[in-house]
Amino acid sequence: MNIVGIGGGTGLPVLLRGLKQLRDRDADGAGDDRVTATAIVCVSDDGGSSGSLRQAFGIPAVGDLRNCLVALSGGNPTLRDIFQYRLRGDFGLDGHSLGNLIVAALRARSGNLRRAIHLASEFLDLQGHVLPCTEVSASLCAEFRDGDTACGETQIAARRKPIRRVWLAPLRGASPQPSEIEPAPGVVDAILAADAIVLGPGSLYTSVIPCLLPTGIADAIRDSAALKILVCNLMTQPGETDFYSAADHLRAVQNYLGPSGIHVCLLNSQPVPPSVAAPYAAAGAKPVMTSAAEVEQLGVAPVALDLLDLGEPEARHDPMKLARWVVALTRASQRARDLRFGEVRCFAADAVPVLS
Repeated sequence: MNIVGIGGGTGLPVLLRGLKQLRDRDADGAGDDRVTATAIVCVSDDGGSSGSLRQAFGIPAVGDLRNCLVALSGGNPTLRDIFQYRLRGDFGLDGHSLGNLIVAALRARSGNLRRAIHLASEFLDLQGHVLPCTEVSASLCAEFRDGDTACGETQIAARRKPIRRVWLAPLRGASPQPSEIEPAPGVVDAILAADAIVLGPGSLYTSVIPCLLPTGIADAIRDSAALKILVCNLMTQPGETDFYSAADHLRAVQNYLGPSGIHVCLLNSQPVPPSVAAPYAAAGAKPVMTSAAEVEQLGVAPVALDLLDLGEPEARHDPMKLARWVVALTRASQRARDLRFGEVRCFAADAVPVLS
């Protein structure tokens, strides 16, 4: 079973960790039915360590790639810890993740990002595959509803304005106009070979949708016979999805994939505890309002489940809960291949006893 996760940030690694844990516990099936996870990762981040390396070397952002590599790592735990270690001190490297520097060095030595990821995957004993959505160093640009524009993830979020659309432009191009950015080798093939494609969780306009923008990726998702799942975020994101409901998240994705680009929208049914929600509220974020009826009106099957990780001080999806439901829904959809996806409720309901 091939499951492709699309996104970045802290959201996509949650799904990857859950899928890896299923494999580690032999709880994902047997033989050819075992889960193979592939991550297609956003590389347009321009903040922090990734942003500094992009400016210095003109490379795609490596921070989200690093997090996904670590999430799927099956090797020595010390290597995983080293990859995530952040340097501290007043010597020019303060705040840099060691893993970011390693991936950047491997790219410089090998000549391309794909080869660098392959080398990192070998010594991390990766239990899956990690692909950048593109190997082009591109800048994310946005047009806001008032007609204003901005380029760069950090600038987009800082404007705190409702977003109308986003696009990619060459990082050091002459103009921030929409450009044809080629997908990385292997990305389209992975999408077309998938049994399930999972978008999110993660920042809607700066992690998930940027992966849909390279030429051919949105078309490949539409053409793929896979079950297509959107995992709705738990919280709104200030400066990006203020006041967004689940249906608003879905509608934004459909703007790039079309009305049939998503089959299932996974919604969290577990209330976020007040103690967890309070710090978010202070920053202007609120739990995403989930209306199954509104999702259904958009032609997508809403599936509301307890997906919250109650052991975390922050609002996070539980890796195992999320992974088990993605696998269960995928298996149920495979058993109902002859059904039209408009009848997705049938196989969604069929997935329930899989986990009992």
